[in-house]
Order: sequence, then structure tokens, then C-alpha cells
Amino acid sequence: MANHLEEEQIAGIPRWALVWEARAKLLAAVFYIFAVISLTTPSFAALAYLISLAGALLMGIPLAVLLKRYLIITPFLLLMTVPLFFSQGPFLAFDHVAFAVLIILKAFTSMTVITIILDTQSLEQFMNSLADLKVPPVLITVLMLSYRYVFLFLDDFQKMQLAAKSRFFRGGIGIKRLKIYGQLTGALLVQSLDRSDHVYEAMASRCFNGTFRFKHSRKLTAADLSKTLFACLLIVTLVFLERVFVG
Repeated sequence: MANHLEEEQIAGIPRWALVWEARAKLLAAVFYIFAVISLTTPSFAALAYLISLAGALLMGIPLAVLLKRYLIITPFLLLMTVPLFFSQGPFLAFDHVAFAVLIILKAFTSMTVITIILDTQSLEQFMNSLADLKVPPVLITVLMLSYRYVFLFLDDFQKMQLAAKSRFFRGGIGIKRLKIYGQLTGALLVQSLDRSDHVYEAMASRCFNGTFRFKHSRKLTAADLSKTLFACLLIVTLVFLERVFVG
């Protein structure tokens, strides 16, 4: 009954992805990401990305969701890769361009795998898997609180942005506008610090000792292990072929 309710809460995700045990899924994802990082050629990195993209689409994750996640990391990728394109002046160096493309493909692949982990199971399942894999409780607590309060932070930011617009603040670049930006940032920081104090006092009054309690995950089945092994074999085969053909 509980599994059925969890499946209803994640609309569009097929049953075979939902019933994949969280620990097995997480181990497959971590192994896949680290294997992709070890790739050294854009062509094989592109194959690894296409495999992860196909897996995400087969698991029912909309392409629009993936594109939104890619937009989050795009500014950081541009900061890392754009200088490579112009390191030789007006001329493009093939090695630098290939390295920039390799970075982008690895980042997109990692984000795709992370999206699979976050969108094909509940937050409780993910945290339970971390606890069962003996991840330090402090780290799990930080992740839980960060996930919870990042949305409140974004809500405060949107309210502050709306308040500024209602006072005819149009943004832009200028000395006076930079001063206003500084004031808004300071006010947001102070508000966040006040909220953190209130949250700490509320949790301390409820005898919170810094560790969340999680229920144990269900036992691994042959189906869970077969899915994990299949994902691992795919990326291991890709790494092996790269070593054979590239050297």
C-alpha cells in the first residue's frame, strides 16, 4: 500500500523505475558519473550522455525538466569553457575546443543522472538510501535542511523582487542601482540569518539532536541488482572501448 501511494505521488514515472531500490539506484548513478569523468574523448563522452538521456526519457522524465536543469549549470560551464575558445587569440585551437566540449558533455551527463536520482523517487527514499549506505548523519541533516529552506529563500527573494518592482525599481546597471542591490542583498542576508536562529530555537525546543531518524530500506531483490549491473556494464563497456580504440 505504501509503495502504491509513493507511485501515485510521482506522476509519469513508470513502475519499473519507481520500484528500483533507492540504494541500488544511487550506487549505479555514482558509479556512472565517476566512470564518465574518466572518459577522455568527446565522442565517447557524447555516447555516455546519449545513454543517460535515453535512460532519463525512458524513466518518464520530461525533456523540458532536463533543459531547465541544464540552464542551471550553463553559466558556470560558460565561465569555464569560453576562455578556452579564445586562449589562442582569434584562432580556435582544436585541442582546446575538444576539451571544452568534453567538459560540457560530462557536466550535462552528470546533471542528467542526478535528475534521474531526484525525480524518480521521493526525498524520503533518497535520504533513507544515504542513511543505509552509512553516510554521516550530519551530512544528511545538512542536505535535508538545505533542500527544505532553499525554497523559502527563493520565496523571500521573489517577494523582495516584487516589492522593489512595486516601488518602480527597474533594475539595470548604475551607481545608485548598485547601492540598492547591496541594500536588498543585505536585507535578504539578515532575514535569512534571523530565520536560521528561529529554526534552531524551534528545533532545540523539540529536543532535536542534529540527527534525523530514518526507516530502513527494503531488501534488495534480483531485479534491483540486475538494473544496477546493467547500468554499470554499459558505462564500463564504453570506458573499455575508449581505452581500446583511443589508447
